[in-house]
Amino acid sequence: VGLWNAGLSDPWESLMPKDLQGVETKVVLSSGGVAGGIVTEGMGYGIMIEGFLAERGDPIALNNSLSLIKSWLGMVNGPGDLAQPFGGGENKSESATKADTWPYGISTVEWSHHKLAPAGVPAWKFPINNSEILGYEGSAADGDQDAILGMVYTSQALGNPSDFVDTVVRSIISFASADLGFPDLYRTLPGGEKVFVPKLGSMWGGLTPPHGKYKTSQQAWCYSPGYFAPAHYRTFRDFLKRHWRKNFKDYLPPHLDGSKSTLKEMLEAFDSAVVAGYNIMYYSSCSSGTVSNWVGVEAPCEHDSQLHCPGVPWKHTPYVGSEGGTCAQSGTRFGAFGADASRSAWRMAMDYVLYREESHDVTIYDRHGQVDAEAKFGAQRFLNRIVVQYSTSTACDGGEPGACFINTTSPYRLANAYDLKF
Repeated sequence: VGLWNAGLSDPWESLMPKDLQGVETKVVLSSGGVAGGIVTEGMGYGIMIEGFLAERGDPIALNNSLSLIKSWLGMVNGPGDLAQPFGGGENKSESATKADTWPYGISTVEWSHHKLAPAGVPAWKFPINNSEILGYEGSAADGDQDAILGMVYTSQALGNPSDFVDTVVRSIISFASADLGFPDLYRTLPGGEKVFVPKLGSMWGGLTPPHGKYKTSQQAWCYSPGYFAPAHYRTFRDFLKRHWRKNFKDYLPPHLDGSKSTLKEMLEAFDSAVVAGYNIMYYSSCSSGTVSNWVGVEAPCEHDSQLHCPGVPWKHTPYVGSEGGTCAQSGTRFGAFGADASRSAWRMAMDYVLYREESHDVTIYDRHGQVDAEAKFGAQRFLNRIVVQYSTSTACDGGEPGACFINTTSPYRLANAYDLKF
C-alpha cells in the first residue's frame, strides 16, 4: 500500500539516503479502535519486526523495512498543505524544529550534513483531516520508539552506511527530545539524580506541565507502563556511542537558557528514563505481573514556567497526586489491564533478552526519592511474576497452538489468571 494512502507524496529521491533511493513506499493499515487507519503504532511494529528479520539476513524483510522507513520519513515531513516539516508539532512554523516553541522539544531535525530530508517522529495518524487537525497532531511515543528501533537494526543490516546512520541519529535525537523531554523536562531527586520520565507523545504525558507555555494537550501527569521500553532506550544509547561523529552535535536541541546540550547529557537521559520507568513499574504493578493501562506521575514544580525542579514522579503512583486521582486515554480504563497495559510484558522481556545483566537489578528509590537498598526489582523479577501467575491460574496451555483460541478469536481462557472477578 503506497504512501499516497496517507495523503502524502513520496519523498524526493535526491533527499533520501542511498539505500532508500528507488525503493517503493509502503504503509501499514491498522484496524479497530482509536488506532485504526495509518498510525505510527502500526508503522512502528512493521519497521521493528522487519528490521529484526533484516538484521538476520532476510532480504525480503530488508526491502519491506526500507519501504516502511521511506514512508516514515514522508510522514515526518507531512502534507504539503501544512507547515513542513510537520513532525510531532502543531501546524505552525518551527513547532517541530525548535525546542522553545510549543510543544516543548524538537520532533524533527529538518536538515542534514548529508543534505538529506527531515528525520524524526511524525504525527500519530494519517491521512490528516485538516478540519479536525487537533485530533491528528502530535507524536505517539510507543510507535516512535518501535520504528526507530527498527531503523537501528536495518542500519546494521546495511552495514551502517554514513548517510543512513545520519538519518537514524537525527531520528533518535528527535525521539529523545519530543518523547522523553530532553534536554530540560526532568525532575531532580534528593541525591542529585536527574529523572526523565517517558512521555506518551510530543504533546502530552509524563512530566509535561498542566499549565503555562508548554502545557499538556491532554490530561496532565498521565503515564502508561505499556509504553515503557527500556531495551529500546539502551539500544539508542549504544547506537549513539558506537556511531557518533563530532558534527552530529549540530543536531542537538539547546537548553532553554541558550546553552548547548551534549551527547553525554543525552546518554544520561536515556539511562535515566530506564531507571524512572522501572521505578514507576515497581510502584504500579501487581504481584501477578498485571499493570494498569494508565497510572499517575504527578510531580509539579512551583511555577508552571519551570520544566525541571526537585521532585519524585512515583511519589503517588499509581494514582495521580495525593488525593488518589486517575487518568485514561485511548478507550482503555485506569486501573484495568487492557490493550495499552498488555504491551508491558514483551517490552520488559526485550530488556531481559537484550540486556540481561543491566536489567537484572535496577536501582529502586522510595517514595521520597532515596535509594531503597532492600528493594530488588528488574526485568526478570517482573517477568517471573507473570510466569508464576500464568502457571498456577490459567485455564489453557498457551504453549499448545490454538489451545487458548478454541472456537474464539479472543484468549478469554487466560482471563482467570489476571482478572480478579475470577
